[in-house]
Amino acid sequence: MALALIHQVWKKGDWEWLEPASLWLLWIGTLSAAAAVGLGLLAEETVPHVPAAWEAMEEHETLAFWTLGLFAALSLTRILLRKKWDSLANKWKVIFLGGWAVAIGVLIATAQHGGDLVYNYGVGFIK
Repeated sequence: MALALIHQVWKKGDWEWLEPASLWLLWIGTLSAAAAVGLGLLAEETVPHVPAAWEAMEEHETLAFWTLGLFAALSLTRILLRKKWDSLANKWKVIFLGGWAVAIGVLIATAQHGGDLVYNYGVGFIK
């Protein structure tokens, strides 16, 4: 997101590499989120369950699906508009960056819940 924001502010000179770099990072991140959700679903079936963590695990799963959905929507939007992107009005680009900020916020919440599962409930530790 930082690369995309910097590119929107400084569009001259040697900064042209920022746009393709931010796109690749968005797409790689979306694929990584899909892999993380898939591995999380696998782990849900194989990791010993801690009854006290069930609610936190469900919240983490829900947030993970939201994270994947938001980043997939951003990626799809960017793919569909790639030829029109330069001619779009700045307000649409700002809305896109706002969507990216929301997706990053949900990603952070997902990571926080995952950390809570591991460090507060001991999910995933072999005892």
